[in-house]
Amino acid sequence: MTNISNNEIEKLNLKCQTMLNWVTETILHKREMYLPEKTSMKLEGGKIFYNVMPCIVESQSVAGVKIVSRYPQRDPVLDSKLFLYDLNTGYLKGILDADFITTWRTAAVAVHSIKLFAKKDYRIVAFIGLGVIGKATLQMFLETLDKENIIVRIFNYQNCAEKIIKQFEHYQGVKFECFDDYLQMVADADVIVSAITFAETDFANENAYKKGCLLVPIHTRGFQGCDLTFDKIFGDDYGHIQGFKYFKNFKSFNEVTDVVNNRCKGRETDEERIIAYNIGIALHDIVFAQKIFEAITENKDNH
Repeated sequence: MTNISNNEIEKLNLKCQTMLNWVTETILHKREMYLPEKTSMKLEGGKIFYNVMPCIVESQSVAGVKIVSRYPQRDPVLDSKLFLYDLNTGYLKGILDADFITTWRTAAVAVHSIKLFAKKDYRIVAFIGLGVIGKATLQMFLETLDKENIIVRIFNYQNCAEKIIKQFEHYQGVKFECFDDYLQMVADADVIVSAITFAETDFANENAYKKGCLLVPIHTRGFQGCDLTFDKIFGDDYGHIQGFKYFKNFKSFNEVTDVVNNRCKGRETDEERIIAYNIGIALHDIVFAQKIFEAITENKDNH
């Protein structure tokens, strides 16, 4: 059994496009994998939680369990571990620190949704909540961007926007804008990406978001009012989203995998307002873990 740290994973220098490809392939074949509903245990109104996510990926001959916990006063606030099993023998292959995996598969899934559901001529993309996962999503978006003249808007939380823009200003074909007012930032945005982990109320009234926009709430708080009014809502897994307060009142809901496999329609017009709720399914983590396990094992064998 092998222990793999985040530091070892980071040394692989995985490319954003590689990780996006892993996510794309997993979404395509989701129905062929075994994914029970995750168990979520919450305290203090959800500020503290433990999420337990088991799954089986027969095509990779692996099974796994991911455990994610959140404590607001802990550093880091979010922590995750992943247990990877050999499906053929039942033996535990490895225990991986899953923080890197969680961050980058989350970023890749969000960018996948932008590419799938944003209208074709989208130009303005607004980002709020640029912590670790938010910045990874921004990097994933910029490194896999297949168009030019994109405007990226940054919400100036705790006066960090200038520093973040400096970090990413070397990307070509992108103009950055800084905003202190949320309503002004999203008013004419084509895509709004939120990675804020906790919100007491909605960020804005649903009328603040223009026709044709796409919301990508990496963490789901802040958009409940939109659940009742947006034209279409898509999610990574029915079981993870059916517990939403307004789920029964959604105008339309389908899983992302069914859009990819042409079982249902995705965006049909440039007027539709769409939400992509990717709560996080362990299938991505297990696929990432298996690919990483193979790469690290191969490197050790070669040395």
